[in-house]
Amino acid sequence: MLDKTIFEILNESGKAIASELELEKLVQRVTDIGTQSIGAAFGAFFYSKVNANNESLILYTISGVDKEAFSKFPMPRNTKIFEPTFMASGTVRYDDVTAQPHYAQNPPYHGMPKGHLPVKSYLAVPVVSPINNEPIGGLFFGHPDAGVFTKEAEQLVEGLAIQAAIAMGNAKLFEEKKHAERILLEQKEQYESIFNATSDSLIIYDENGYIVEANPSACDIFGYEYKELIGLHASRLFYEPKDFETLKTIAFTGRKYSGSNTRITKDGSLIEVKFVGSQFLYKGKPHVLSAVKDVTASKKTEEALQKSQEFAEAITDVSPVALWMTDTEGQTIYINKTLPEWVGRRMQDLLQSGWLSVVYPGDHKQVEEKFNDAFARREALTIDFRVQRVDGEIRWCSTHGSPYHGKDGRFAGFAGSVMDITERKIIEEQLTSQNILINTITNNTLQALFFMDDRQHCTYMNPAAEKMIGYKLEEIQEKPLHYYIHHTHPDGRHFPIEECEIDRALPKLAQTQGDEVFIKKDGSFFPVSFIASPIIQNGKPVGTVIEVRDTTEEKRIKSELRDKEKKAMAMLEQKVKERTRELEKSNYELLQFTSVASHDLKEPVRKISIFSNLLKELNEASLDDRSLRYLDNIAQSSTRMARLIDDLLNFSRLSQSELAFSEVNLNKLVTQVLEDLEIQITEKGATINFHELPVVMGIEFQLAQLFQNLLSNSLKFAHPDRRPVINITAKALSEGNKQVYKIFYRDNGIGFKPEYNEKIFGVFQRLHTKDQYEGTGVGLAIVKKIISLHNGEIIASGVEGEGALFEITLPADEHLPAAS
Repeated sequence: MLDKTIFEILNESGKAIASELELEKLVQRVTDIGTQSIGAAFGAFFYSKVNANNESLILYTISGVDKEAFSKFPMPRNTKIFEPTFMASGTVRYDDVTAQPHYAQNPPYHGMPKGHLPVKSYLAVPVVSPINNEPIGGLFFGHPDAGVFTKEAEQLVEGLAIQAAIAMGNAKLFEEKKHAERILLEQKEQYESIFNATSDSLIIYDENGYIVEANPSACDIFGYEYKELIGLHASRLFYEPKDFETLKTIAFTGRKYSGSNTRITKDGSLIEVKFVGSQFLYKGKPHVLSAVKDVTASKKTEEALQKSQEFAEAITDVSPVALWMTDTEGQTIYINKTLPEWVGRRMQDLLQSGWLSVVYPGDHKQVEEKFNDAFARREALTIDFRVQRVDGEIRWCSTHGSPYHGKDGRFAGFAGSVMDITERKIIEEQLTSQNILINTITNNTLQALFFMDDRQHCTYMNPAAEKMIGYKLEEIQEKPLHYYIHHTHPDGRHFPIEECEIDRALPKLAQTQGDEVFIKKDGSFFPVSFIASPIIQNGKPVGTVIEVRDTTEEKRIKSELRDKEKKAMAMLEQKVKERTRELEKSNYELLQFTSVASHDLKEPVRKISIFSNLLKELNEASLDDRSLRYLDNIAQSSTRMARLIDDLLNFSRLSQSELAFSEVNLNKLVTQVLEDLEIQITEKGATINFHELPVVMGIEFQLAQLFQNLLSNSLKFAHPDRRPVINITAKALSEGNKQVYKIFYRDNGIGFKPEYNEKIFGVFQRLHTKDQYEGTGVGLAIVKKIISLHNGEIIASGVEGEGALFEITLPADEHLPAAS
């Protein structure tokens, strides 16, 4: 039994409910009161609400348990259990709902979902609008024990539902009032900006003549501070105070006034002014706007006065919106110029027929009924409707009206505005068309798309998404999407939502993407690639759109390709090993052949040289000059032939080197080479400068041969008119992502033409005849080969008659010590 009478409880609940105007707090209060009053274990209030985008939402409150305990379960549907409440056909009370014949008849749960709050005693009452008798929502109460709710409890909740319906209606009116106030505030800001920007004095005074507002120009013209003007009687600004009373009387009878007279400033100075004034509604009451132009210093033209008059009239007649007023009977008594201009009709015709006469015939009845209803209730109204101009054009408008009162506080009629909203309607229609197009695209694309709200709950998925995961949308709306398709790793570990990159896109306000593993409804895992992007509306994060691609087939193909690639690489490695063995064998045989061939070639050449020299020594006295010259030529040719054989053998051996690299101090190496070439250097009087050369990884004897060949080349091709000077420098550089040493070798010899920059490295390449300079033409080819074997590069550049530069690049090992 209830502790108090139903009347006492309803009286107390009515007071508590009536004091709350915010809808969400109101329905929570109703739920709490009902749950506590009838001894329910828990209660819920399901209700519908239309948001700012005219979208109908199903919301709910919960009492007696934590809301999170209910959030993972679906919204009630129009089943036989819930239908009487949602269709407003009557109250439902069961001692044991699980014993009802129509209980557990609806898929997919066939009763309460697993983990649902236990319910046996069940009481549900529809909440119905007292205005149109349409269902607003329903109060639902439950208890795990049977037979808890009595007839008195049923009557109490029915009374509570009536109170809730009335209070929700009031809350809705309160929200509509706040919306109208926001519109009026925007209009007020527009007027204030015009009011403060004009150079003329603008003063607003009330029906008693006291100034309630003034612009900066008024302060400048009359010499008062703003706070001094506010509350000052306007007659204090007149040289003849009776003139003010006359003008005030004219204005408050609904007429405009204008003219010229004398005014007085704060310091007593007299100024000549031109003025205009008219009555208008300010803060819901009649006031007068007076515009004054100081013409004391210099008389302005009539055009300036006209502008001041036009500005004063702009407050009403040239308003950005159409304005209208009615009397206490609802008859139109005022319309500004904007409305006649919009519809293309005369002012007097509209005053006679009323502002409602501009409404398009198809909308007229609905608008008139809503206006008459608001007028009778003395409530604010907002109505959208169409108007038809005389030229046949149809425009969409919206009117906002509210009651106004006379100075005695009695109702005086309605005042309102009409705004052209055609562009807004066009945009809304375009958005509707775009939404249809977007829905068509998303419903037909093969890519899976999911939309989540700011709670990570799925609000939309296209057919491709439903097919991919095996769920329907209504099956996965009770809790975050993550807990349906992404809650577990393939190895069985729990996957916390806080670690999910998809659910981090909205908090981070940044797109996330990657590869993951989803779970189908049947429990099977499958790989996906996703892109999650935050949805921002009016600067506020509201949700996430997720694009998902099933990569099962893609990964299968990649796996097959990897297997094939591994097999191909294995075969290729085997082929390379076989070819390497063959090449090593061939190179060894070639080296053996080269060594034998060079030995066999050098032996006859050596004998030719020896015998020619012996022949010359034995017969030098008896031979003529011509014979001696022939013998000299034979000896020199055999010497060159022996040197050429040695150079070719050295060149071929470079390719066969398998010596390990080691640290080579180039400072010490060049010093040793100079000692070997001491005789040639002394004979030429050459100067060789080098310092701070690096330590490199290389083959020491090859690098020594490199510098010996370069130095020998420079000494050989020294300029006849100057002593040889050779400079060797180096520096460490970065090329791309690797470190290198640049070694610059420069001499001042005879040089060469630029077109020979590349050719001089060729085998047997000579730029001069053997009569001018001896040599085989293999020395620089050996230099280039050594550089190549050290993974380096050499570039030659010469200037004929001035010298040559060789730029050598060698890899640097950053762990090597600097050379001393």
